[in-house]
Amino acid sequence: MSQWLILLAIVPLSCLELTKMYGTKNRWMLNGIAFGLVVAPISFALLKMTYIPLIGKFLGLIGLVTNLTHGSIGYFFLAGSGILEPGVVITASQLVLINLVNAVLFAYCYGMIGFSVDRKLANAQGRADARLARF
Repeated sequence: MSQWLILLAIVPLSCLELTKMYGTKNRWMLNGIAFGLVVAPISFALLKMTYIPLIGKFLGLIGLVTNLTHGSIGYFFLAGSGILEPGVVITASQLVLINLVNAVLFAYCYGMIGFSVDRKLANAQGRADARLARF
């Protein structure tokens, strides 16, 4: 079942293409939000890809590194707030809850990073337009 989670990678890729096609103002903010929504389940899916003979170990290593950074934040948040018991086995419904919290947290974080990129690009474009207007 976890191999189907890799299909979530379509969400940020399609957001990238749609924002490029329509030329939206906040392109990188929208891409950051889309990436943040799916980064935790995709990292878990990449971690489970180790059964593939040749490239699976490399995908599993990428999944391990990203899951160490993106998978534990939601667990610690829920355990710290008292919703989850620390030190017990996580059920499937609790894993869904952890991934939902991760989606909200990382959509906010990556959305803010994308917003700052959009703002820097707009400032650079404004400076370039001002230089052009002087000549």
